[in-house]
Amino acid sequence: MYAKRVVSAVALTALIAGSSLAAGCKSSAEASVTEESVEAAPVALEEPLTEEHDGGSVGWEIAPDGAVRAIVKAPDGKPIDKDVSGTLTWKGPNGEEKIPLALDAKTGLLVAAGPKLEADLTPVKYDIVVAGKPWIGTLHVPAGGTRVIVEGARRAEKRPVPAGKTGPNGGIIQVVGDDTIEVVADKASGQVRVYVLDANLKPIPVGDRKIKLGFVGSSSEVVVLTPGPGGLYVVGTVAAKVNPVKLTVVVAHPTHADVVLVGYRPGVHVVVGPAAPALNVIVATTWNVGVKVNAAPGVVVVHDDDDDDDDGRAVHIHVHGKHKHKHHKHHPHHRH
Repeated sequence: MYAKRVVSAVALTALIAGSSLAAGCKSSAEASVTEESVEAAPVALEEPLTEEHDGGSVGWEIAPDGAVRAIVKAPDGKPIDKDVSGTLTWKGPNGEEKIPLALDAKTGLLVAAGPKLEADLTPVKYDIVVAGKPWIGTLHVPAGGTRVIVEGARRAEKRPVPAGKTGPNGGIIQVVGDDTIEVVADKASGQVRVYVLDANLKPIPVGDRKIKLGFVGSSSEVVVLTPGPGGLYVVGTVAAKVNPVKLTVVVAHPTHADVVLVGYRPGVHVVVGPAAPALNVIVATTWNVGVKVNAAPGVVVVHDDDDDDDDGRAVHIHVHGKHKHKHHKHHPHHRH
């Protein structure tokens, strides 16, 4: 904070001359001493989670107690501290709460006081107006605040996934804490699965991990996943059957929870809006193959192995009570 004291020429002369007025009561000249109004001194947030919009960026710092600070910047990186306002829509267990963002004249930051973060992921939608133009986005904030997302990205950075590498089911691979996972969803049904992978990127039992996903795309939603058959994956359903532009993952263990924003690296802006690249998690799968109908002769009953390792084991087909074998086309060398 910068402040400057202005002293009148008469008072300065009196001080130099050793006037008795200087040693006694204040003169009218001394009373003219004024304090210049304090101007905003830009404050740099230590590790903001920054989202880039058309026209600038907004860096977020949300603390576990719900305290919010945000810095809005122009494309050249200079803070915008005039003609900016906003509102947060904080979604909690009892519904949504509208919270105004106020501009702090001392720091140039937008500030707000939200509820304490208690859920594994809390959806916080923001609507900021900069010079009459809206900047809209949604954050999925863990209980530890945005700092946890930055820390998760820093850990993931130490174990990089090869560019373009996909999981055994065609999904996206992401390091979360000590785990490596694959996130993949079926484009027809919206079924979404998360697999835990070993060092060779092969599925291993999920065990006691509990996993949640925060999708942001054409809409925003939190998906709670439940154990799948055999414990090799956890499964849920996403309403929007399109690739998200942001995906937040929570992998909770009995003693702690790890959180990442898929693909995010510390210090890098997350592009949102129409220019945002999509994350390729939606693929064509064979998960829904498995129809069993006890009806008239001629009905085909198909049983897929559905262990999602693409190992080429037979798909069993029963026609008119006769038993046949059909193998996946991508294994032409496999014969009977």
